[in-house]
Formats: sequence, structure tokens, C-alpha cells
Amino acid sequence: MRLTAEIQKTMAQADPAQSCVVDQRRADQDLQQILSTSRASAPEPVRHGGLRRRSFRIAVAGAAITAAVIGTVVFGLGIGNSSTSAYAATPQPLRYARAADAAPAAVLLQQIEQQTTDGRPSSPSPAGVRIHWKSWSLFTREDTGGDAESTLVPQDYVVTAHADGTGTEQQTTQGRSETNPLGRSRMSGAVPGDPGEFRAWLQSRSNVSLSDPKGAAQAAGDLLQRQVLGPQQRAALLHVIGELPGLTFDGKVVDRAGRHGEAFSATSAGSGLPTRYTFIVDPASGQVLGIEETLTETAGKLNVKIPAVISYRTYLSATPAG
Repeated sequence: MRLTAEIQKTMAQADPAQSCVVDQRRADQDLQQILSTSRASAPEPVRHGGLRRRSFRIAVAGAAITAAVIGTVVFGLGIGNSSTSAYAATPQPLRYARAADAAPAAVLLQQIEQQTTDGRPSSPSPAGVRIHWKSWSLFTREDTGGDAESTLVPQDYVVTAHADGTGTEQQTTQGRSETNPLGRSRMSGAVPGDPGEFRAWLQSRSNVSLSDPKGAAQAAGDLLQRQVLGPQQRAALLHVIGELPGLTFDGKVVDRAGRHGEAFSATSAGSGLPTRYTFIVDPASGQVLGIEETLTETAGKLNVKIPAVISYRTYLSATPAG
């Protein structure tokens, strides 16, 4: 019951409806502060055997009352069953509207690609960028007995990056903001607009397979959190998504920021659990609005109910910075 009360208290600021690699040191610091704060008003439960705590961070999708939110999974999901009886609150899956006679996913993405680049000149990558995205994360820790405790945390990110990839990241967590320097990113530099050159460029900067939905989602997230893409570059990213095996068109959707888009999904077990990776695309601009991850068959050790949205990333703005 204490866990439920904590979740309800946190959810007053984040009403549930987003691979980015998180600095592990900062993740551990955030986790300890969040969990110590949430437990301050209640005594430590008595457990037997002398506990050895292991801390994990799991990003779970959701939406703040007036702003969309996103999350990122930052550890490998294990197979197993949690002994925790209380399920963590997760967002409702988005609702899709798909016409019975809708064209195949690859065909629809090709049409968006064409519309994105039609009559629009190629534009170089800007020297500096300012990117705003939000996350809503589930922090979970598990003891040696298999019990798990979770605390829900909305987070807001503003990245300012220079041409060489350096810059700053402002992170706001539960009203507390901190700004940290960014190291040079492998996603910095000029981004090709030709689909073949773009794929090779993205692959050379990603330690993942772009032919796997998990890898494509991770690479796309890393890129969108560091670059402002022009029309040709956005179309090239859609080309990579369109080549994913088993890609389906879910239908038209309103994303967690209230924007209209079209959803395309593919499934992978690359994380250890069967997961559906959904890319929400603005059909007018070709912009990827968000990337969502949903467990479809089993939750493993996570105390969530299937289907469970475990990660949502939404990109609110990306503009050149002087």
C-alpha cells in the first residue's frame, strides 16, 4: 500500500497517458536521491537476511498533464517473475485508427519520404542546435529476495550542442534542475541526405544493427537528441525505418503531446523480452515525433501488466542555435 501511495503522490505531477544512453553515474545519483526522498515519510520495512540492494533505471512512457513525456530503457531486461504483488502504473497504449484498405507500411513511408523532400532544397546541418525533449521514467530497485519497489519520475531535457558535438544538457527532475557539460557525440557533424550515404553514416556511429527494430530505435533516438534534421535527412531516416523487417502500419494517432501523426511498428526480442518498437511520424514534415516501446508477451522481472508501455520518447522542438 505504501508503494501505491508513493505512486499516486508522484502522479499528481505526471499523468500517464522516452536509444538514448544515460550517464550511469548520474543515473545512480538520481536514483538514490529519488528513492531516499520518497521513503523519507515512511519507516524502512523490516526484511530478513541482510539486504544487498541493486539499483536499476527503467524508462516508462507517459504524459504530463499539459506536456508529452518520454522515457528510455537503460538496462537489459531480464527474464523472470517478480514477487511484488503491486503493479507499477504504466500509461495506456496510444489509440490507433487504421483504415481496412490502408496501404502497406513501406509504401506509406515511401509516400511520406517523397512528400518530405519534394521541391525542398537540401540544407546543411546547422552549426549549433537546441533540442527539447521530455521523459517520464520508472525507477525500480530490486533486493536479493526478488522484491521490487518503483517510483515514477517525470524528466525534462534541453540539449544545446555546438558543431563539434560539445555543449550542455539541462535536466529537470521533480522540480530540481541541473546543467551538465556534454562530451563530443558520435552523432555530431554533417548528416548526409542521400538515403544510402545516410544509412552508412548512421551505422558507422551506432554500435547496433539498423536492421533490428531495437537497434534502429536506439540509433534514431541518439540522432534526434543531438541533431536538427533537414528534409532530406528526415526522409533518409524514414527510409531506414521503412526497411525494418516485419514493419506494420498501426494507423493514424494523436501522440502524447497532442500532435497528429501516423504510427509504424516492428517487433524485436533484442532486449531479452519481445518488444514492439513504434515510430510516430508527422506525415506532412516527415519528422519523427516519438518512439515508443511496448512489452507484448511477458514482463520478465518487471512488475507491470502486459501489454505495458515501458519507454516513450517524444521530441518537442529541434531548432538551430546561434
